[in-house]
Amino acid sequence: MALVQLVCLASLCMTSLWGVVQTVKIRSYNVALLNLIAHYEDRKPNVIQALQSQDYDVMCLQEVWYGSDVSRIRQTLGSSISVHTAPLYQETMFWDWINAPPCHKAAFTVACIFIHCSSITSKAALTNCSVGCGMMSESQACISCLVVSGKGALRCFDYTRREAMNVPGVVLLSKKKVNSVRSVFFEPNVKQILRRAYIEAEIEGVGTVICSHTASNIGDEYYEPNLRGVYSSWEEQNLADSRKLTEAARLSYKPLIMGDLNTSPSIPVHNVTADFEDAYNHFLSEGFVSPYVTMVGKCTYCLQNPLTHGSNHSHVLDHVFVRDHAVLSAKRLYVEDIPNLNFPMSDHYGIEVEVASGYL
Repeated sequence: MALVQLVCLASLCMTSLWGVVQTVKIRSYNVALLNLIAHYEDRKPNVIQALQSQDYDVMCLQEVWYGSDVSRIRQTLGSSISVHTAPLYQETMFWDWINAPPCHKAAFTVACIFIHCSSITSKAALTNCSVGCGMMSESQACISCLVVSGKGALRCFDYTRREAMNVPGVVLLSKKKVNSVRSVFFEPNVKQILRRAYIEAEIEGVGTVICSHTASNIGDEYYEPNLRGVYSSWEEQNLADSRKLTEAARLSYKPLIMGDLNTSPSIPVHNVTADFEDAYNHFLSEGFVSPYVTMVGKCTYCLQNPLTHGSNHSHVLDHVFVRDHAVLSAKRLYVEDIPNLNFPMSDHYGIEVEVASGYL
């Protein structure tokens, strides 16, 4: 009888407290706003509309590469949601008086790539051929634009747009007050075909938020030209990125590390295959948990998504890793097809983790 009374008392206390718990909805979404993923122009307005209309407090976006897309997101969201990126890379001309497109000085390099490399289908071989044409001697803005634009590379020479580049592709959105924010590149002062970084912010009522997109599994051959003496594989680079993220969070208050972190555990019940699992285990060893994995566990990069390509398996690559937070729920988002179209907004699905931020 005493045990029953104790359980009832605990339930009443929890019910009383539940009404005053402040909750925070944290989302991560790889929106794939690049020409290499099909239907970019059709998907973009739907993505931006979702960012404006959906119910969330903090969101980490990945693969928002073009400065014009960042600007459109800022304009659409207005002052109610703060938008944070690494400093955009903007090329200039006429003694820095006028903005220029990313590759305005790279005509000979791109012509060489078009003539000698355009028929190559292997990513590693294409990169090696492009490097042979002098790609890595061009600006980082141009390199990034060429890599993410693929056959749409004319955008990199468009003098009507004069595109800036959000080189790491990450964007942090917050409806809550951001007290401080900084961006950090994993490999400072190194030109890369895919340069990676994280945004770290102190957000009121949330804690330390780290938004990132770490090295991905893009083949057996490691072909990042200027890092071949540092890493021998994409998996090794991914693990190094993951260690830098947890090191940044080591002394932080209530840290959250989120984004497309390109690491997946094996979850057989949901047909999820492991990928770069050492990095996932590293986060666990540092005291973090991925509530989406433990509470949902369904793929976020899935074979059934018509926009995915180059993978034979389904993975959970997208995470909100938390430490010292009370987790209330987790769910998968943005799975549905765009109305009147037969594909969703991205080749990834989004995730949400809801945590308690404190008591009134």
